[in-house]
Amino acid sequence: MIVFKRLNACTLDEAVLAYNRGYEGYFFDQTKTVDSLAHKIGKEELSPSHSIVAFYDGEPVGIVLNGIWQRDGKKVAWNGGTGVAPAFRGKGVGRALMDETLAIYREAGVEQAALVAVKENETAIALYEKVGYRVVGQSIFLESQSSLLPFHEESAMDYPVEQAGVQDVYGLAFWPKPIWDIQWQSIENRVALVVRDENGQAIGYALYRRLYDEQGQPATTLLFHCAADPTRHDTEAIIRCALSHAFDPLDASLHRLTVNYPAADEQVLAILREAGFGRMAEQVFMVREMSNS
Repeated sequence: MIVFKRLNACTLDEAVLAYNRGYEGYFFDQTKTVDSLAHKIGKEELSPSHSIVAFYDGEPVGIVLNGIWQRDGKKVAWNGGTGVAPAFRGKGVGRALMDETLAIYREAGVEQAALVAVKENETAIALYEKVGYRVVGQSIFLESQSSLLPFHEESAMDYPVEQAGVQDVYGLAFWPKPIWDIQWQSIENRVALVVRDENGQAIGYALYRRLYDEQGQPATTLLFHCAADPTRHDTEAIIRCALSHAFDPLDASLHRLTVNYPAADEQVLAILREAGFGRMAEQVFMVREMSNS
């Protein structure tokens, strides 16, 4: 018989065992230690009191990590990871985990539930659809670990660029409010840059994050979104300018990647591929309106 416990009622060793068993054979290595799992939960703003571990005969065999956040005045639940031990897959444990998770969401007054799944993980996507989720978008991770080709010719028109706060971007008239921002907002230390025209008007932006090594030198840049005012005739040049500044210095062999970048944004993705980025992974974004319970 499967028994569920809230994560905060489990030991850390039980949580790690459930997580590692649940992600055994996954598309990417997800192995965690006590420290790295605790770091993930804190960094991604996940909630132990709303997360669950499934036990069978006293052994942890499955896990769902959940976070419950406020997003644009709406109470949103985020499934930050669902895993079932290989010996228990296909036996209803995943469905039971999702049913228990949705019960927790209802109890907490959640209005919308959201998650991401690897595009190739058809089994998981089918399970989520069975409990009411639907695919609302696709995203892609592009990656480069070497120097980049220039985003534009040196003779090309450049624009004034300034550092800005994330909220400055959210206030722009052409901020598209991508669904992915539900997750992006949980990522700490994001920064922004704003591209301006000759009159000081904001005409483009990039949302990104820089990570540094132990010597304080740039090591990794994560790009979340980049866009230009769609009413402009020079959107491509604006985007190239924003990307050039976000990923500077281009001649350095650094780790650069996009994080759940909307796959429909073909213009930006084409520019990144041209500069030297390659495909790392693709995901689908799924939501469930809890009012439809």
